[in-house]
Amino acid sequence: MGAAQPELAEALRHAIGRLVASLPRLQAARRRGTLPHVTDAGGWKLIPSLAPDETALTGLPWTGGFVAGQLWLASRVCGNRQLAAEAAAVTELLAPRAARADTHDLGFLFWPSAVLGHLVTGDPRYRELALRAARSLTTRVLSSGVIQVIGALDDPEQRGRTIVDTLPNLMLLWWAEREGLVQAGEVARSHVEASLPAAIRNDGSTFHAVRFADDGSILDRGTVNGLAPESTWARGQAWTIHGLVSAYRATGDRDILAAVERTASFFCDRLPPELIPPWDFDAAPSAPPDSSAAAITASALLDVGGKWRGRALDLLGALVRRCLNRGQGDGLLLRSCYRYTVGEGIDCATVWGDFFLLDALLRAVEPASRPDPLADGG
Repeated sequence: MGAAQPELAEALRHAIGRLVASLPRLQAARRRGTLPHVTDAGGWKLIPSLAPDETALTGLPWTGGFVAGQLWLASRVCGNRQLAAEAAAVTELLAPRAARADTHDLGFLFWPSAVLGHLVTGDPRYRELALRAARSLTTRVLSSGVIQVIGALDDPEQRGRTIVDTLPNLMLLWWAEREGLVQAGEVARSHVEASLPAAIRNDGSTFHAVRFADDGSILDRGTVNGLAPESTWARGQAWTIHGLVSAYRATGDRDILAAVERTASFFCDRLPPELIPPWDFDAAPSAPPDSSAAAITASALLDVGGKWRGRALDLLGALVRRCLNRGQGDGLLLRSCYRYTVGEGIDCATVWGDFFLLDALLRAVEPASRPDPLADGG
């Protein structure tokens, strides 16, 4: 990494130090059944891990896995047993969700928590928990081949709805396929095959949301979290890149790699000089940024390697210099944006932003310490 190595190594140490310092408050929140989500006025907004979340697109808490995930990642670097113990406790808190096949976010809930927990500790209980969640997720596939984002599969209001956020959730299924759950890989492939032509535009940008008929035809395309139906929501673009990178690593499919190139080129070529994207690429120049989109993309592009490694390190360096929290408030990565269209989590820290920042730093600075569900792929 050359000259960037000391800067990123210091940032990794700083981030882990902040996590260690936050443990007492995190433990107190978790004992009450709540977990950090996004910050408000510099402090974590705590939400129940199992109860409905009115601010979430799916109406369900979807971010708890990233709390466990960042603790697992940090514990690998510093060997802090308290971090690992709290990661285990958060994973246990989430466990009842694994059997509830009510959302595509089972991937986000359980690959950073149970899958990483299994990779870090070798404990077979985490493997079984992750496989339980993967089995639940496979039941959400429709005859069109896509995974429905939310709701009962026979709900006429939700039938056929999917969003690009589903693509990184497939990490759970790619891992489960390697663990012997053949159906997991079949469902992941069918979702990628059906959704990519519909979600990715000719210029490499993406629609956030697509609705399919049962025969696979497209009923509607647009956005939920973005500025407008034809705009490109920055985090949606980042989720697409991350999901495509995982799909390529799992399958070796060159068409998927080509889609990585197109979507990553769109993201990187449209960044402002400071390299922190606006919350939507079609928003005004003065629009709030979303650093979490940059962190997600940096993490993904480090796994692609080649020419994309330099782009990823540029993103990571910008995040460290411009967004790393060195103040008194909560969180690791500032300047994120959760849901601008509803005024939720603007200019804040987010638990997923913190997770992907740590993951990217670990991948860049200490790759041998980074637990990777697809370590043997690609």
